[in-house]
Amino acid sequence: MKKTTHTCEAPIAWDDLVDYWSGDMAPARVDAIDEQTMACGACSAASARAGAVTDALSAMIPPFIDRARVSALRDRGFVIIDNVLGPDERRAVTFASATDFLMHRLGGLDLSDAERVSVSITVEETGDVLLTVPSVPFDRAVGEVIIACQRHFAAFPPNIVAVVRSHTSSGTERVARYPIPHVFELRPGERF
Repeated sequence: MKKTTHTCEAPIAWDDLVDYWSGDMAPARVDAIDEQTMACGACSAASARAGAVTDALSAMIPPFIDRARVSALRDRGFVIIDNVLGPDERRAVTFASATDFLMHRLGGLDLSDAERVSVSITVEETGDVLLTVPSVPFDRAVGEVIIACQRHFAAFPPNIVAVVRSHTSSGTERVARYPIPHVFELRPGERF
């Protein structure tokens, strides 16, 4: 028996499928793509491929983000917990199994004249540096830096310290430390 392959006479453009899965599309266009993918097996398969790629890429959120990116992630339905911290405020936090992102909102910073903000992540017990980023997004008006903690961060030691340095054009550097002890709850079938 010969297998037939259905091809679409008017396939949905790849860019449109990416916009569809990214949530960057007008509702009327979303409805049109929904209709076409329900009626066409080839478009449905292409949409599933675009969705898988978009989901994989969305999992690659940078570790430091701004408020607009947090809002966009919330709008896409991600479960986000905010962990608001001031300098030297040590409070244990649990990354719950149902959580997609744990946003460490490092506040209490005077960023009014900051030209650039850098962050180092260190191990609390040893001082070993795990990561240094020389320039991260920051909110000058709110005085905040946001770390987008993700499930794969469970590979890091549980007791970290974020060392935030604000650099001014006059050469002044202000330093703030944020101890962030973590506990990660496992999801079913997950191993760290």
